Amino acid sequence: MSFILRQISRTADGREIVRQREIASAEVGVGRLADNDIHLADLAVEPRHAVIRRDGAGRVHVESLSGLGFDHDGRTVQRADIDPVEGAELRFGSHRLRLAAEGDAITVTIERVEALSDALEVKDQQTVFTLRGLLPGKRISAYGFIALVLAAFLVWPIYSYASYRGERIRPDGIHGDKSWSSGKLSQAHAELEGDCQACHTDAFVAVRDTACIACHTGSHDGAEGLTEVALSGPARPGPAAYGHAPADKMRASEGAPDLGGRIQGFFKASFNVPEGRCVDCHTEHEGAGKMPATAQAFCTDCHEGLQTRLTRAGFRSGIGSASDFGAAHPQFRPLVLAGYDAPANLSPEQRDPRLGGDPLRGWRLQRTLLDRPIRQEGGLKFTHAQHLSTSNAVARMWSQVAPPGGGGAMDCADCHKTDASGTRYQPVEMETACQSCHSLGLQTVGGTVRQLPHGQPEQVIADIRAFYSSNGSFRPAGPPVARYTRQRPGEANAERRAADMARASALQGRRDDDLIRATFAPGGLCGECHTVTPGGPQGVRIAPVAQPVRYLQNGWFDHRPHENLAVRGRNGARTYGCRDCHAAEKSNDARDLLLPAVSNCQSCHTGESGRTTHALVRSGTPSSCAMCHDYHADEGAPWVLRRGTRRQVPANRVAMLSVRWR
Repeated sequence: MSFILRQISRTADGREIVRQREIASAEVGVGRLADNDIHLADLAVEPRHAVIRRDGAGRVHVESLSGLGFDHDGRTVQRADIDPVEGAELRFGSHRLRLAAEGDAITVTIERVEALSDALEVKDQQTVFTLRGLLPGKRISAYGFIALVLAAFLVWPIYSYASYRGERIRPDGIHGDKSWSSGKLSQAHAELEGDCQACHTDAFVAVRDTACIACHTGSHDGAEGLTEVALSGPARPGPAAYGHAPADKMRASEGAPDLGGRIQGFFKASFNVPEGRCVDCHTEHEGAGKMPATAQAFCTDCHEGLQTRLTRAGFRSGIGSASDFGAAHPQFRPLVLAGYDAPANLSPEQRDPRLGGDPLRGWRLQRTLLDRPIRQEGGLKFTHAQHLSTSNAVARMWSQVAPPGGGGAMDCADCHKTDASGTRYQPVEMETACQSCHSLGLQTVGGTVRQLPHGQPEQVIADIRAFYSSNGSFRPAGPPVARYTRQRPGEANAERRAADMARASALQGRRDDDLIRATFAPGGLCGECHTVTPGGPQGVRIAPVAQPVRYLQNGWFDHRPHENLAVRGRNGARTYGCRDCHAAEKSNDARDLLLPAVSNCQSCHTGESGRTTHALVRSGTPSSCAMCHDYHADEGAPWVLRRGTRRQVPANRVAMLSVRWR
């Protein structure tokens, strides 16, 4: 059993529109409520007016549910029995329902035949129960809203801007031009919240770099990278800016814009928005938190395919292309010591940066690709494998002199100490790291061991001569001292050595020259660890020792977050330490530069989005370019790692390659 409902409506020109739907049910409801099968929007109709049923014999029964009747063939009734073959016409308010049989279904044709409220005025069915007739038309409303928007968001902001132009700080209150702001200023510029004119100097003109460098003084257009500029300006002081690269290389690195870039460039030129502004990278009005870090895409726009574009532009550059640290990053190119030219008569003061000297004087520096093991001449005969062994003589010696809890073999931390920040390891000092085993004791006087000075060969020679020319019970005439550093370490060893020298001096004549030669000879007190050659005012010249603490000049590495990392290795979970990156226990040559290659870093670090082409030993750490690199780089950490702190300015090249001299 089913009903076919046909709703007839007419257009303004009298054309009929018929909408038909079928209801598979034995009855349908009629009423004003929308949930009725036959919905009649007429106040003359009850919410649930009547029901139309079909019995098993095929007849149709119509019955009023509300007590209000309906018209059946011209008569008002409460109930009607209809033969669908003959058909019938029902009237509910202003609507006419015609019933008829159509196959096995009963058709009900619904049509409105007169006005809803009175018969003299035809009204639109959709507007009878609305307030549309009391409001302005759509066109008038649209024009009114356009005028309101222009007044609220154009006229009023311009008026506010003009009213407070020239005032540094605005009074509290509601200002119309605040509606143009996309958000609050970041923490770095929070003090400018009421000083819009500090950046927006002209109406309808994009922020220019001149507004930025009024506080952040300096220029980005230096001929060299890392161009240092002043920190103070005529207005508020601010961090310095550093050049990223020479301007001609910067232009060549950008390449030709694609279609989207040309369209963007057209609109920028049309609206007087120049390219390369500070605000292209340092976005503002994005919330009151910290200024957001620059996205990786900003760097890869130039650095992806960079080497090819520079080569085409005629530049000879070793800069590799980079698009993602986990998937496409060039090999590291550390700045290493390539040799020492040994200028004559260089005093320690001339080479010691702590005394105003130049630690790079006399050294040749060279950028070297870390795609193979690298060696550099550092001036020492030290090997890591010998000192990290667990079974040789060094290990046995260390077990006797190690501090409490430090017995067994030596470890990296026994000699290598970080700076106060924990970022870098400082140069190893002989007095604190080596002297516990390699004692420089010469003589015991009243229970105090007299030490030869380290790093001052002239003073060593003078002390030995004074030792032999002294008077009293300690006047020695000892034999040459060659390999006494191989003896037991510590103060007790120094006292025994001094006593042995005193006894030997009583048996032999004055031998100060022999002792001096033996001290600086290979295997002697100085020659055991240092390279000594003839020359100089005193007849000996010790090769200078360089211990760089930073090799990757354009990248940043902090040791603190990399200590004792929990990883999942081949043998299960364990902790990574120094040797997992530097493999020092395998180095048998003092010249080995134990820097890890980029693949070592990529075993933990992925790209910004998590991309990687390497097997990870731990859950990947998403790493954008800004984690290790600064666009305006100096010797400090990248801005993204230390946002909120003030940048420290390098005084000179010493800060870029700290070297300790002895």
